[in-house]
Amino acid sequence: MRKKLVLALTVLSALLLLAGCKVSGHPLPEGMEEDAVLEQGREVVAMLNAGEWREVYDLLRSDARETSSPEAIRSYMEEHLSKAGAYQKEDEAMATGQALKDTGEEYGTAVLYCKHEKKSVIYRVAYSTDMELMGIQVKIQ
Repeated sequence: MRKKLVLALTVLSALLLLAGCKVSGHPLPEGMEEDAVLEQGREVVAMLNAGEWREVYDLLRSDARETSSPEAIRSYMEEHLSKAGAYQKEDEAMATGQALKDTGEEYGTAVLYCKHEKKSVIYRVAYSTDMELMGIQVKIQ
């Protein structure tokens, strides 16, 4: 019993230490500014939560529009938001750089950790180096 208690306290201590760590990722591609990526990402999150599917679709660059539609965005978001509830606030945010595996194209992603009524949600809003919207991912915590 004592070993289990010590193990539980050790795990709890490690979690508390990790909770205090700053969220970080890979550097943004050259020429991209963190503030611009985050600002644009926040605008897209606001549009998604306001049900502005067409407006978000219109922001997508041409290759992303070919594989999506306003209805697909609506369906995707309604599925996720029905589980999370109404948007309340942003808890944390970061901008990180990534590259497409198939082409090597570099891009920046606004990662926004948000609180909703029922659950927390992570929004990932990806932008090309020309600040064209490439895609959106929503993950319920």
